[in-house]
Amino acid sequence: MAYIFDTGPLFKFLATDCVPQLISAIGGSTVVVPEAVDFEIHDTPDRRPQFRHARDVWKKFPPRFRDVIPDSPSEELRRCCNQVFGIDLETLYRHKKDLGENMMLLHGLSRAHADEKVVLICDDQGGIAKAEEQIRLLRHRQHLGTGPAEGSLSYAETTSLLHWAIEVGSFKSQEHFIKKYNMMAELDEALPKKVKDTGLAKRPPWPPVDH
Repeated sequence: MAYIFDTGPLFKFLATDCVPQLISAIGGSTVVVPEAVDFEIHDTPDRRPQFRHARDVWKKFPPRFRDVIPDSPSEELRRCCNQVFGIDLETLYRHKKDLGENMMLLHGLSRAHADEKVVLICDDQGGIAKAEEQIRLLRHRQHLGTGPAEGSLSYAETTSLLHWAIEVGSFKSQEHFIKKYNMMAELDEALPKKVKDTGLAKRPPWPPVDH
């Protein structure tokens, strides 16, 4: 399984020192990021100081759990770009807004075409809408017998990662989780401000109370 990240979800785990929880949530798999996302992690804190700590943590991220993949053009990336956005890759590169998110989607689609199972990690609603469209198209092609035999594409949000981290016992306690969640929710507008609105403080995902 390949987990390919947009910038937003990564920022939340990095800025709150939740790298162990992030790695646990994806089962010890590698955090895969396109070059454009890596650039945004380094560049965005210059304009949004709440992410400066995230940049520092990313520099120390365990190398064995991190894979920054090149955005250099390949035939498959070019084909995916034309399919998804209707423009050539060089034109896409010139649109810096949402470039990390867009490259996440193109790399994910490219890998799914190569029979990999891919999970895109994204919080932006526009990015999720684009992902859902490509997921539907891929499944339709597979139903017709013209898509990859084994490849798959899905997506998850920060709340999904937190749910998985809770399930594997990565937070020391519910209080520890709520503290970290509140810190994440203050970073931007992607998460509900109140943890109770996510269902993440309930049982499950937390284990039953022992009597």
